[in-house]
Amino acid sequence: MINITEMLAPKGTNCRPTYAMTPVYITVHNTANTSKGAGAVSHGKYLQSAAGSAKYVSYHYAVDDKNVVRIIPDNEAAWHAGDGANGAGNRKSIGIEICENPESDLRTATDNAAMLCAVLCKTYSISLANVVQHNHWSGKKCPNRIRAGEPYDWATFVAKVCGYYKALADGIADETDGGKLYLVQTGAFASRENAEKYAENLKANGVAAFVKEQ
Repeated sequence: MINITEMLAPKGTNCRPTYAMTPVYITVHNTANTSKGAGAVSHGKYLQSAAGSAKYVSYHYAVDDKNVVRIIPDNEAAWHAGDGANGAGNRKSIGIEICENPESDLRTATDNAAMLCAVLCKTYSISLANVVQHNHWSGKKCPNRIRAGEPYDWATFVAKVCGYYKALADGIADETDGGKLYLVQTGAFASRENAEKYAENLKANGVAAFVKEQ
């Protein structure tokens, strides 16, 4: 289930110039902020503050293990890709920051970001191939945690986005219900290896499946 909370940055500030955008890509980041309390709400408050809104740095969403916060509207550009004022990363992509604060479970936060990607792909008809890393635009080592295989690698992240997207496309999830996904658990395992094998068997039979740690 995904619930989006709006904490919009002030209009006309450096972080939110209100340049119109039709999203074609989704760009995934890790915050690189491991400070205690640096969760999604905290990042929203920062870009609402005088100090944060004055900077030419912004992102559409911040995601942790409990919250998905929208800070810049989906139809406005944000400064997150590092590819210049007119670069496609900044001017044509929705930026998602995955929080790394120590009290947030990184796996759950990353799963939530994958689910958000699927909802946005479905909403704006964005190709799954256009879900990219920050590294794609600027060469920066970001999303740093995913690129280090934490809590899993990029291939796994993309597979999860695909699984959530298929659930939406197949009508397993109702995207009109507040952007929520309703998932049906079909098994629980003490061994991750066994869970992965079961998921592969399901996918081989046409069932969207992924492994989520509880």
